[in-house]
This record gives sequence, structure tokens and C-alpha cells, in this order.
Amino acid sequence: MTKNKFKYINSVLVFSLNLLLFNFLQSESGYNTIYLMEFDNLRNDFTNNNLKTALPDLIKENYKFREDLKVEYAGDIRPYLEKNLWTEEDPIKGLIISGSFQRINNEFSIDYEAYDIHSWKQLVNRQIVCPMNDVICIHDAFLISIEKNISPFLADDLDLQATIDAIKKEKPKRDVETQGIMNETNLDDNSSEKEFLLNKDIDDIPHIEGESGNRYYREFNIKNLAPDLFTNISENTEKLLGYFNSVLSEPYDVKIGELSVNVSPDKELLSISLPIKYSLKNILKEKLRGVLPYSISDLESGGTIIKFSKKDYNLDGMFLESLEFNRTHIMPVIFFNNKIGQVQFIILDSWHEKYQLFKPKNVSLLLENHFKPLYSITPNEKDIQLLFDSKPLEIVYNFTIPYGIIGDYTKVTVKFMKESELDELLE
Repeated sequence: MTKNKFKYINSVLVFSLNLLLFNFLQSESGYNTIYLMEFDNLRNDFTNNNLKTALPDLIKENYKFREDLKVEYAGDIRPYLEKNLWTEEDPIKGLIISGSFQRINNEFSIDYEAYDIHSWKQLVNRQIVCPMNDVICIHDAFLISIEKNISPFLADDLDLQATIDAIKKEKPKRDVETQGIMNETNLDDNSSEKEFLLNKDIDDIPHIEGESGNRYYREFNIKNLAPDLFTNISENTEKLLGYFNSVLSEPYDVKIGELSVNVSPDKELLSISLPIKYSLKNILKEKLRGVLPYSISDLESGGTIIKFSKKDYNLDGMFLESLEFNRTHIMPVIFFNNKIGQVQFIILDSWHEKYQLFKPKNVSLLLENHFKPLYSITPNEKDIQLLFDSKPLEIVYNFTIPYGIIGDYTKVTVKFMKESELDELLE
């Protein structure tokens, strides 16, 4: 660890102590619950897709020593299968943390925000930038930033607005000696321009052309035009597995329809009908263009077959084992949440009878068998075939539930979970 990094950590500790002293005279209690959201992989980057859960996991790990603090995942089935949940009598004062990450040329950017779950007041909005592939920087800078910007809100005595203002005034630092161990900034009024610059990538531009004096030029990426010339079987195989594990783990667009409600004569039960339409994202085929060798053909039924040949990939037993271990089949889990994000009701749509063994605590779970995957992966002797069905699938979920569970408000959220993830919960 460098000397500058020690100085930076020391400044963070001094800053936090000053905040605590400043807020000592205030009587408002600090937050006692943190809800974590998966971080968004803005570019569907194969190699860093694990950070979707790894970053919130770091936050949970960072505060596991705090017996007075509850840290759990929002919009996930996991908390409702675990012990020691908050009861209705517990005074929950929660904040929710969400974020995203992406590669920006030779740097890696992480953005995160924190909100009060009762008022939805924004508490923190920060960005961290590290050199690409500098795992130590990403890990350390993220934890330093969380400790600096989230921990002040967990103090016993909290002046909320003063804490928000103090964090905003703290200027970010960049350690030039360690190639940017931390570049943390508040998003300001120029955020729209910044977003455009962050999303601009030379790999996304098909060609560059222009004029210089009496010369006219246009640049071409031969690797995109003739990928077979640059075939690297080992690299292709790794990327193909990454494609299956990353892009195909989030392949669907979802449209939630209108909720229909009929009330029983005694006004105690609600008969609910909810249509949800599932369709494949257009990005699936686009993500392969110029990246991996393949052949494609359209079917009369409206489907599409993409073939990955064994001459371009190591499609051996080890590959198929890896593919099976990281099963890409996913199923929709539908959450009904109240105004502060607590789950009222869950629907799991799967044909597997084994999930009848799920016994959520304090939450009703309905098992349905309507969802059908809109893609499939089939290994053959010469290739692996990926079949897409372009026709959307619309499902109407019908159920009856006591009025007291839903009340006068519900927020419907659809989350897809891998079969392997659900199987882990069964264990």
C-alpha cells in the first residue's frame, strides 16, 4: 500500500470523525438498515459481469461487524428464505444503494447512489474511476468511498441535511502516483454531457472519415470486416462462454400490463389479473457482430439459428461441462412490494416441481407454470446451435389474495433468476 494511499485513508478517517463531532448535538437517529440492489452492467461486459453482485457483496461484507445494522438485498428472493428477519415491531430506518459500472476506454467507472427509502431523498451520488484491470484499485477505492460517504449516515446522532451538505463539500482526490487509485466526483449539472462522453467508445464506431487539407481519409477495422483472419480458438471459447453467461442471463424485455382487481362481497379478498409480456432483446445478435465467428439463418417460423463451429472454438467436454455448470436457463420471479420496498407477495414461474420445497418466511409464494424460454442451446457434433424465438410470449397471472397483504398500493417488479441460483437456495 503506498504512502499516498495511507494519507488518503487518514484524511477519510479525520473527515468522518469531524462529521461525528459536528452532528453530536443533533438528536435524530441514524439509519439502521441498508437495502442493496444489483449494480447494472451498462455495456454487458462479459469479463466484469460478476461485479453486478460482487460490489453490493463488498458493502455487506464491510458492515458485517455492525450488530446494530441490518444489510440485505432488495428485490431478491434470498432475504425471505433466511432467518432473523426484521419484524413489524422493529423500527426500520432504511437507505437503499444502487449503482452501475462500465469500461471507458482504458479506465473503469463505478457510479452509485443512496436514497432514503421513506422520502426517496437522495443522500449520496458518487463516481469512482480506476485504471482498467486494476482490481486492487477497484476494490480499495470502492470500499474507501463507501466508508467515507455511507458510514456518516449510520451514526447514532445524525443531522441528515448537514451530513449531506458536508459530503458534497468534500472535494474528491486523485492519486496520480498510483495511476488514479481514486477519482471520485459528485455528478453535477453537466451529467448529461458526461454520460455521452462515458458511453462513447471507439469500438462502437463502424468507421472514421474526414478531411485534412487536400487529403480525404477513411479508417477501417479489418478485424471487424474479416474476423476469420484473427481467429484465436482459446480466446473465442472464453468469449463464447462469457456471452452465454452474461448476455443470455438477461435476454428478455418485459412489459408489465394493467392490473385488474375484483373485490369479494365481504371486501376481504382481491381477485387479481396481471398480464406480462416477455420478448427477446434485439441486442442479442448485435452483441456478436464483429466479436465472434458464427453463421446465422432465419426460419420460416420467425425464429433464428446461430451456429458456432468447432473449427473456431474448443467445444469439448470441458466446455460443455462449463456450460452446464453455469446454466443460462432463467425463470421470472415477480415481486409485489409496498411503498417502502418490503415484499408483500412473490410469484415464481417455473415448471420444476422441486421449487415447491420453497418455504418463504412472512411472505406468500405462488408457483406458476406458464413461462417458456424463448431461446435454447443445442450441442451437435460439428457445432453449438443457439435458437431464438422472435415471437413475444404474453402470460396472464391470476390469483386471489387477502386485501390486508396488498392494501391500497403495490409495486410490481420482474426479476429473472438462473436455475442454478434457485437450486443453491434449495440446498
